[in-house]
Amino acid sequence: MQINTAPGINSAKRKIASKFGMLFIAAVILCLTVIVAKPLLYAINLPDEIVLTDTEYAGEKPLSLNKYLTQKQAPAAAVDGNDKKYITVKLLGIFPVKRVLVNILPFDTILVGGIPIGISGDIDGVLVTADTGDLKTGDIIAEINGNEIRSEADFTKHTKNKHNVMVTAQRSKKQVKAEIADPAELQIRGTTNGVGVLTFVNPENNNFSALGHQMGDFDTGAAINLRGGVVKSVHVFGIEKTEGNKTGIIKSSLRSNTPVQGSITRGDKFGVAGCLTAESAILKQCADTMPVATRYNVHAGKAVLRTSLDGETTEEFECEILKTRYQNKKKDKSMVIRITDRGLLSRTGGILHGMSGSPIIQDGKLVGVLTHATTSDPAKGYAVYIDFVTV
Repeated sequence: MQINTAPGINSAKRKIASKFGMLFIAAVILCLTVIVAKPLLYAINLPDEIVLTDTEYAGEKPLSLNKYLTQKQAPAAAVDGNDKKYITVKLLGIFPVKRVLVNILPFDTILVGGIPIGISGDIDGVLVTADTGDLKTGDIIAEINGNEIRSEADFTKHTKNKHNVMVTAQRSKKQVKAEIADPAELQIRGTTNGVGVLTFVNPENNNFSALGHQMGDFDTGAAINLRGGVVKSVHVFGIEKTEGNKTGIIKSSLRSNTPVQGSITRGDKFGVAGCLTAESAILKQCADTMPVATRYNVHAGKAVLRTSLDGETTEEFECEILKTRYQNKKKDKSMVIRITDRGLLSRTGGILHGMSGSPIIQDGKLVGVLTHATTSDPAKGYAVYIDFVTV
């Protein structure tokens, strides 16, 4: 007797074919997501304007604007009548997806820093230095009865012989309001002092950038912005090494009885900017010139940290950029770095307080600025791209 098994076999084959078909469709969808959807999403999120140096804009080598998008410099016809400059962004280096306006940095070459500078700053607002009523130590008074307060003079003007005033203050990232019965009882201060590392100087006008992050008031711990001030020389008198989770410090102080080295024009979350005098001793210590590279030319790999441990001489130490983050607008923690120089680690135990602002150099170009150490690993820290702190 003949047994017919064909229907069962055909059914099994159809099931196998169906599974392979579904797997094929899933593979196609995955490929389309990776090759098309993700790049298009990056293209949509790409800013309409970017910052480049003149050399980067004019260079023949395409820039990697993110994981999927590259650019090739626009031809002369793409420069409009207002002398604006553009680049054409291409998907996978082939398909044009966007025309982006290019803002050119005011310099291609800088005087590289690494030297500590003293910051005697005028606070943008008035700092509360003791708890009073609903105001806490470290609050920054910004308004009184709706009037802007940027200095102690403003505070006096709007509180003299007045009672029950309404105060608006900044507390960390939060705004607070408080009614103060007698503003004369408030303990306030309009200035602050600190030390940071000079990152670079523009040789054409002596404008500088330093510190790389928002300045903190030493006594209250408040993060503050500056509206002005002066630059002073610094005396370094020792190093307290990092031990365990306790970050060490470069011990230093301002040389108060020495000539002013320059002026401060602003201080914000990306550091302190200003202008050094032509006679500045700090300026004369910046003898080395170096090209600049924006965030689009930074990559994971070997780099150099330039800093001073004695306040007088700058040294270069080996480090590694572990990670670069795609940031289409100014943000902190652009890069994760690790100190690999055994000499520096033996002297300091890791990244120290007082090293913020130290330049990071890669491929012979200034690419970033050290901003913070990590508590989990004293050899690791964060940095921001140099075009975020340019002046």
